Amino acid sequence: MDWQHLFDASRMLAGAPGTAPAPGRPRQVMLRRAISTAYYAMFHALCQSNADTLVGSSRGRDANGLWTRAYRALDHRPAKERLASYRPGNNPEMIGFANRFGNLQDWRHDADYNPRKAFIRSQVVGLIDQAEAATQAFSRMPAAQRRALAVHLLLARNRS
Repeated sequence: MDWQHLFDASRMLAGAPGTAPAPGRPRQVMLRRAISTAYYAMFHALCQSNADTLVGSSRGRDANGLWTRAYRALDHRPAKERLASYRPGNNPEMIGFANRFGNLQDWRHDADYNPRKAFIRSQVVGLIDQAEAATQAFSRMPAAQRRALAVHLLLARNRS
């Protein structure tokens, strides 16, 4: 799954500048789907990073399924909690990604489960822009830093 394509889709759903928006105000359902799709872009970028740094690039497609197992090992709520608890030292890109991920997960929950919440196009496009910038910065980080995060996210602490 290409996380950049998910960001592109979220922009189209929101009717962001540079896309072909429907005339008039966007429907709430489109804005809701845009938020959810942007969150899933971040989530899939994180899943791909975990698998690539722990197992190897997805280009080699593993015959024994290890890459796919690593990709699918991340769960949403624990990801948010473990990202919030991660202390990477002085790494503003990693901290920014972690904060944006948690924030966007909260927005996605409202978008998916709060029927009374209304969304505004400019606000949604701003969320998408921030999420995409944080994800791009995260994807450019050295593999060793992303591998340390993958270990923190996917491996339970040894309590011995």
